[in-house]
Amino acid sequence: FVFFNLSLYGVTMCIAVIISFTLLLLLAVGTSISNALPFQQQQISSSSPSLLTTTNEEWKLTLNVGLQPGTWMPKRYPGWAESGGRLIFDAQIQFTDIPIRSGGEKLVGPENETYEVRISSTASCPSKFVSERGEQIVEFGTNIGGWCNSSPQNNNVLRFWLDCSSGAKRRDVEIFPDTRIFFTTSVWDNPKDTNKHQSDYNIVLEKIKALEKKKKNNNTQQNNDDGTTTTTQSDKNIFQNLWSIRELVDDSQELDFLRGLKERYERGLVPPPDAIVASNGLQMAPTGKLVIKGKETPWYIPGSEYLILGTFSTEAVVTTS
Repeated sequence: FVFFNLSLYGVTMCIAVIISFTLLLLLAVGTSISNALPFQQQQISSSSPSLLTTTNEEWKLTLNVGLQPGTWMPKRYPGWAESGGRLIFDAQIQFTDIPIRSGGEKLVGPENETYEVRISSTASCPSKFVSERGEQIVEFGTNIGGWCNSSPQNNNVLRFWLDCSSGAKRRDVEIFPDTRIFFTTSVWDNPKDTNKHQSDYNIVLEKIKALEKKKKNNNTQQNNDDGTTTTTQSDKNIFQNLWSIRELVDDSQELDFLRGLKERYERGLVPPPDAIVASNGLQMAPTGKLVIKGKETPWYIPGSEYLILGTFSTEAVVTTS
């Protein structure tokens, strides 16, 4: 009877020790994760827009107008681009540091942070394209639009507009006269920040790769050529198993966080490999989106309607002036 009591007491104590040890391990998970992820508190420094106005390059835009996935243009304007044709022409622009004087646009950014963008006076030829009516010239009114790269969510977003006074038409694809065209792309105008983000991004990729490899190799039994077998989870004692569970939880949380951080970098913090690089280190995305304003929305519906017009590509053009 005494022996039975002693055995029961020993088992109870062992269970209590195991439970206590398990709770301590689980409580330590949060602390270990926060210490293991130096990127968690990383702050993204804002970039100055000044490099856009100090580069020696102007920017050649190739507008590609036509049907795009998700556009409501055919719904607002029946028959628009239903043939699948495209309207393509170039425009050469220069970003200036002159504050906009004609009023801002909510889509582009705050008016007090919006500056003039001008159609280039050094371009070798005006904007033109060939339609069924022969060669057509595209005019941009006063040749002045506005630009801003201030965005509450992402400082790398560049938005600007140009007013197409003449309009342009090629078969059933048309830019109507006096249409304000809005351009959206990405720009990285602080080389120091860009290099830092690229370096951190590479570290994140390396960590993800290492954790995925560790996860793949964990808890798998491998038969070796010499007839031996690699130790598996079931071969470990209870304390080793508890420690392995703690590591699995840590690694899983860290991997989830790093994957989210990777997506954040890829959404705009690091430029794509084919970004256009200017002489002063500024980088611009090679493509962007075109939209125009749609119908006026009723007063009780907040916001404005914008319709996808097409896409555009960019190219840095060195000038001598």
